[in-house]
Amino acid sequence: MNRHFKQFSVSSLATASGFLLAVVVMVSAPLLASTANFAVPDDTALRIRLDDTLTSVDSKVGDPFSATVVDQGEYRNARVYGHIAQIEMSGRVKGHTSMLLRFDRLVMPDGRRGFIQAEIIELYHAPSGEKVDVEGAIESGGRGRKSITHTAIGAGAGALLGGIFGGGKGAGIGSIIGGVGGLGTTAFHGHQKITLNSGQEMLIRVTGR
Repeated sequence: MNRHFKQFSVSSLATASGFLLAVVVMVSAPLLASTANFAVPDDTALRIRLDDTLTSVDSKVGDPFSATVVDQGEYRNARVYGHIAQIEMSGRVKGHTSMLLRFDRLVMPDGRRGFIQAEIIELYHAPSGEKVDVEGAIESGGRGRKSITHTAIGAGAGALLGGIFGGGKGAGIGSIIGGVGGLGTTAFHGHQKITLNSGQEMLIRVTGR
């Protein structure tokens, strides 16, 4: 009697466990399938707002970031995740600092997610004059012409003062000193900096998965 009862209990437990496992699989399978199959169509444009602050000085290649979709559409409030792929600093006299962002995935408010590739099309109201170059990287504002102007003014002022106090030879020496002074002013400004504050909005276009 006890032996029969034990066999019955083990058999019932196995049956119940198998039934529960089947139910879990049936319920979770559609959810897993929908998560794995979610895709954002190519050429979809999304206006996003950065959740993090990114700078060319404090941020590093590989640093992750996230952004929130602010469009009035089906992707509203979805989260976009990515990382910094590249940072190139400008020279001290001329050139631009650039920052390249990679977008990795988009997660919908209901939990669906999909891998994406995207490029930046536009920055909105960047406070330091950052812009998007032809390759989709973020670029700092230029400084080349301003640097040359500083140097020329320094050389001219030095020549004038040298001519007044030392004649022709003094003018030549004054030009050299003035030119060096102008370059020193430029070098003091250092590398150009890119700053994308939390809340910065940009437009991205999905290019593939």
